[in-house]
Amino acid sequence: MEDLVYKLEDKPKSTRHWFLYSFQWIVTMFYAVVWGYAIVGVGLDFEGAELTRYMSAVLLTIGLSTGLQAYLGHRFAMVSGPNVIPSLAIVAAFAAGGREYALHSFLAQAIAGLVIGALALAGTIRYIRKIWSPLILGSMIIMVGLAVAETGLEYMVEEDWSWTFAVALLLALGGSFLAIKGKGIWGTLPPLFIIGLGFLVFILMGEVDFTPMREAPVFAAPDFLPYGLRMPPWDLIIIMLVVNLMAGLNLYGNLHGYAKVINEEVKLKQEKKCFTLFGFIETTLPGLFGTPATVAYGENLGIVQLTKVAARSFILIASVFFVLLAFFGPFGGLMAAIPLPIAGAVLLGIASTVIGIGAQTLNTAPAFGRREQTLVGFSVFLSLGLSLIPEEIWAQAPRILDTIFSNPIISVILFVILFEQLIFRQKDKDQQKQEQADNKPQKKQDQ
Repeated sequence: MEDLVYKLEDKPKSTRHWFLYSFQWIVTMFYAVVWGYAIVGVGLDFEGAELTRYMSAVLLTIGLSTGLQAYLGHRFAMVSGPNVIPSLAIVAAFAAGGREYALHSFLAQAIAGLVIGALALAGTIRYIRKIWSPLILGSMIIMVGLAVAETGLEYMVEEDWSWTFAVALLLALGGSFLAIKGKGIWGTLPPLFIIGLGFLVFILMGEVDFTPMREAPVFAAPDFLPYGLRMPPWDLIIIMLVVNLMAGLNLYGNLHGYAKVINEEVKLKQEKKCFTLFGFIETTLPGLFGTPATVAYGENLGIVQLTKVAARSFILIASVFFVLLAFFGPFGGLMAAIPLPIAGAVLLGIASTVIGIGAQTLNTAPAFGRREQTLVGFSVFLSLGLSLIPEEIWAQAPRILDTIFSNPIISVILFVILFEQLIFRQKDKDQQKQEQADNKPQKKQDQ
C-alpha cells in the first residue's frame, strides 16, 4: 500500500495529528467493545452492575492486548478485541448447560491460554509457515469480509426495517465516500465520521439509553476471578483449547494479511512473540477477568485501507487511554449504550475493503487456474453454507463440530488446507524433475 499517510515507524508530524489519530483509534476500538457486549454480554444475560463490571473488564483486556501486541508482540497498529470464536463457544456453553456451566468457560479459557503460550514458546509456529499459502490467506480474508458484512447488516437492521437502518446505511455510504473522495486528512477519518455523527443523530432522536452510564459508579475496578477458582469441567477445557487454537490460525492469517497490506515482513521471532502474548495475555488474562479471549482482528486490514494510518505510536496512546477508561465506571456504561446500528455501519464499511483485499491476495498466488479457482470457491461457499444452517440443526451435532464448522472463518481455513495440501496437492517442481529423471532410464530400457 503506497499511499499510507503514516507508515509503521513514522512519528506524528504535529500535536494536531497526535490528538486526531490517537482519538480516531480510541473511537475505532469502540466496535471491539461492541463485539464483547453483543455476543457474550447479551448472550449470558448480563444486566445492571454485572454488565457494567463486565464492560469495564472488556475495556481493560482490549487496551492491554492491543497495547502489548503493538509494543512487544507483532508490533503493528492492529486492534485486538473479543474473539468471536471463543465468544460463540461461551454462548454455546450457556445454551447447552445453563448460566453456571457457561461461567466455567472463562477459567477453562485461562487454562487453554497457558497451553497455547507454552506451545508458542516451544516454537510450534514454524509448522504453520510450512502449510500457509496465498490461497489460504486470501480465502480467509474474503470470509472475514463476508462474515463482518453479515454481522454489520444484522446490527443495522436490528428487529425490523426502520429509519435506524436507513441512517446506518447512509453513515456507511458516507464513510465509504469519504475514504474514496476525501482529500488529505479527511480521507483518513471514515470510522471517526461514522461513529461520531452516528452517535449525535441517535442522541437527537432519543435512541441512546444512558441508564447504564448514569447508574455506574465513578470508580469501577474490573473483578479478578469474578466467578471463582473452581476447576472447570474437562469437556469445557478441551473445547476452549480447540477453539482458541483455531483462533490462532485466524491470527496467523490476520497478521500476514495486514503485513502484506502495509508492505512489511513478519519475521519468525516476531511471530513467536505475537503468539506467546496471544496465549498468555490475550487468552489466559481475559479468562481470569471473566471476558472472552482477544485477538488482532481481520478488520484491521480494512481499517488501514480506510484511514491510511499504520503508525504504532497512535495506537499505543489509544491503548493506554483504554486501560485507564476501564477503571472509570460511567465509560463502561457508555460502551453498553452504543446503538447497534452505528456499530453495523462501521463494520459494513470495513467489510467492503476487506473483501477487496482478499481478492487481491488470491491474485498473488503462484498460479490461480482451474484447480485453484475450484478449491477456493468450493471452500468459501461450503464454509458460508455451513454457517447458515439453523442453530437447531447444529444443536444435534457434537458440540466441538458445531463450534468449529458453524464458524465460516475457521472452516474455510481448514477446507483450503485440506484441499490444497492433501486432496488436490500438487507436486513441487523439484520433485517433478526428479521423477522425470528417474523415469528416463526406465523408458530407454523398455525400448
